[in-house]
Amino acid sequence: MATNGNSEDTDWQKLPSDQKVQHKAWKARVTGYEECVKLFRTQNSDQSPEFNKYVGLMKKFVIDSHDNAREKALDAVFAFVEEASIAGKTVNEVSAGLITKCLNGRPKMKERAFDILLMYIEIEKQVEIEEELVKGLENKQPKIVQACLEILRRGLAEFGSKVLPIKPFLKQVIPLLDDRDKTVRDESKLLLVEVYKWIGKQTLTPMIQNVKPIQMQELQTEFDKLDLNGADKPRQTRFLRSQQDLKQKMEDASCVPSSVVIEDANVEMQEDLDPFDMLEAVNILERLPKDFYEKIESKQWKERKEALDDLLALLTQNPKPTPDSDYSELMKILRKIIAKDSNIPVVLTAAKCLTALAKGLRKVFKNYALNVIDVCLDRCREKKNNVIEVLREACEAAYPATNLEQFSEAAGALLTHKTPIVRQCTQQFLTKCFAMATQATLPKKILKVYLPVLIKNTTEADPTVRDSAFETLGMLWKCVGEKHILPNLTDFDELKLNKIKEYAEKSVLLNLRGEPRSAVPIVFLPEPSTTPTVAKKPVSVEVPIIKSVPSKPVPIVKTKSVVAVKPSTPTNESVEEKKRDSRPPKVSAPVRAPPPLPRSKPTTVNTSTAKSRPSTAPISKSATISTIQPRNQRLVPVLLPPTAKARPKPTVPTNRRSSIDSTASNLQRQSTSTGGSTSSLSSTNTQASNPSTHMETPTSSSTTTMSILRSVSNDIISSPISSNFNTKSRIPIRKLPMTIVKKSSA
Repeated sequence: MATNGNSEDTDWQKLPSDQKVQHKAWKARVTGYEECVKLFRTQNSDQSPEFNKYVGLMKKFVIDSHDNAREKALDAVFAFVEEASIAGKTVNEVSAGLITKCLNGRPKMKERAFDILLMYIEIEKQVEIEEELVKGLENKQPKIVQACLEILRRGLAEFGSKVLPIKPFLKQVIPLLDDRDKTVRDESKLLLVEVYKWIGKQTLTPMIQNVKPIQMQELQTEFDKLDLNGADKPRQTRFLRSQQDLKQKMEDASCVPSSVVIEDANVEMQEDLDPFDMLEAVNILERLPKDFYEKIESKQWKERKEALDDLLALLTQNPKPTPDSDYSELMKILRKIIAKDSNIPVVLTAAKCLTALAKGLRKVFKNYALNVIDVCLDRCREKKNNVIEVLREACEAAYPATNLEQFSEAAGALLTHKTPIVRQCTQQFLTKCFAMATQATLPKKILKVYLPVLIKNTTEADPTVRDSAFETLGMLWKCVGEKHILPNLTDFDELKLNKIKEYAEKSVLLNLRGEPRSAVPIVFLPEPSTTPTVAKKPVSVEVPIIKSVPSKPVPIVKTKSVVAVKPSTPTNESVEEKKRDSRPPKVSAPVRAPPPLPRSKPTTVNTSTAKSRPSTAPISKSATISTIQPRNQRLVPVLLPPTAKARPKPTVPTNRRSSIDSTASNLQRQSTSTGGSTSSLSSTNTQASNPSTHMETPTSSSTTTMSILRSVSNDIISSPISSNFNTKSRIPIRKLPMTIVKKSSA
């Protein structure tokens, strides 16, 4: 009996490999699995007939009842999936067995199961693997759930979001942040961090907005640690079988690592992802309240507002309405409210509902887009900023469903609207549309429809309409180029052209999602045929404007300051002119200095005269003349030869009356020294001073003294203070003492 038992134990060794793997003895199965590994690795072709024998046995390999045998079985399965071309046929059965029997086993077994599942992704069975992993997230065993999350994270990190889409599993992962098992919570958090690397905060945040604040704070902390532009930037490091040849060619051509080669491709992957595609469509019409249409037609504005609030809340909670529903009746009601409702809060809510519907339906909204844009722009006549802003958002949300060609007819009517604010808002809306346009989407025939009306609006009386028209033309200049716009602006002067160019420089082109473009497709370079006349003229126009503006007021200010502020300093030219007119040519001979002897006597006279009048006497007009008049005598030394000594500037005395008397005495001394007609001056001076103060006239320099006196009297005539005197007289001092006498007597 023992011999028979031993023979039965060794009989399996003579069996072929495909039978050993099915033997009831686990050691026989282990041996068969090891032989399968060698068999699969030694095949010359991935289409070898040997692989066909094991296609139906793969599902039994992964669910072997013995742990030691299962570990060896997984090695055989990995070799089969890697080498056989028909391995894809086994993906569903093998992946399901791996998830249920291997992911909660030994670490070595678990790691080998990871390798097999990732290998299935490499042979382009990622869709099937992702479906099975999502099913595994609902397993009751936390180890299996945690392992499925880890495989998803590793697959996303190695293959990227384009190979392993995020949408199928993201909705099931978010609730696991609140799982009772800590390993599941931690692994789900790591997976979301990996998702964040590939799709960014802007895309991920709306999907996790319902997460608890504590969990959101933890996620935000992890997000802030990442440097998506540096070391943490996601890169595809593993490739599909169909990408292997491309990978090798790219590496050979560029001689750089594969992770660097596909860096630009990863950026494109991130841009292709759209959170809207990950949302589930909901039938909004079925969820409306039963009395919705009754309340929205009510005469009470509060009931209309409540109905619209319910609709807006429904659209906010379900931002993706079903595209195959009929929204005609609902759209008709909303347009009617915007066009005719007199209550502003109702209009605002209706516009927000239109915005949500346009964003949710996207291209399906094309049947309603033109009517919505038309009625919203027409309602901009409300002239309230909050209303205009909401209406503009509705227009911008509806525009992607239409195009500039379809909107051209309605735009022509709006651009000629009788209300300026409607024209302004229409032009601002067109500026945004032109920013998203290209030369392909804005052909010449459509451009010719918009240009004439916009050019006409640049001459409108309303400044807001003019400025917005210039801004729109500047955006067109930026979008389609100078050569397409400039020929239509022949009637524009240089100021208008410069204004359009200024707006063009400030303009920013946008993509279809309203985001700034990464690169400007059109570079504006001056063309030899058109730009020379435009480029040269601004120089000749701008330079005179800059120079002429400050130059005009400067001489005016200086002239006023000379006449009004400093009346006592006449120019030498005016003095010379008057000398020429009043004097014969022979007087131009050199003038000698007057003798200094007469200075002593007037000093005594002035002192005695000052004592005869009180110091508190009122100041007369002649006092001002007296204090200014000695300054005019500063011009007298100019006529003297270089050898003569200039007369010093008299100091202003502290006693007001003494300064008046001293000035009068000086005038008397000068008139006496001339020997000319001085009787009136002498007799008048005697009324204010001692009559005994007569001076002797020097006989040696009569001509010289006369010329000096004339220069002094000419200075007095040219002074603004002496404007009341007779300017034809050479010596207008005749009336000066009379003024002094009248003021002093008063």
